[in-house]
Amino acid sequence: MAGQLSTRRRPRDCRAADSDTDVRPTTADASQYQELVDWLTTKVAGYVNVPPDAISIDTPLADCGIDSISGLALCADLQCEKGFAVDTTIVWDYATIDAIAAYLVAERAAP
Repeated sequence: MAGQLSTRRRPRDCRAADSDTDVRPTTADASQYQELVDWLTTKVAGYVNVPPDAISIDTPLADCGIDSISGLALCADLQCEKGFAVDTTIVWDYATIDAIAAYLVAERAAP
C-alpha cells in the first residue's frame, strides 16, 4: 500500500481506533467535511442512477458502480465545482466517499 495515507488503514479493533486517532476531520473542519460528503454522495448517486440515500459513504465507489470514466468525471467535477485539483487516481487511492472527503478536507487545511 505504498503511497497511501496511513489513515486509510483500519486496525483490527475498530473500537480502539474510534477512541484514539480518527480519520474524520476536527470539529473546525466538520461542516466542510459534511458538505463534501453530501456533495460527493449526490454526484456518485447521479453517476450510477440511484437515489443519494442508497449510497453508503463507507462503500468502495467501485462497488457502487463507479468505473474509470465516471471516476474521471468526478475528478473534473471536483475541480470545476469545488476547486480541488485532484489526481485522476483519487477514486482508487481513496476508495470511499468518507476517505475522499477526509483526505480533501485535510489537504485544504494543510499549510
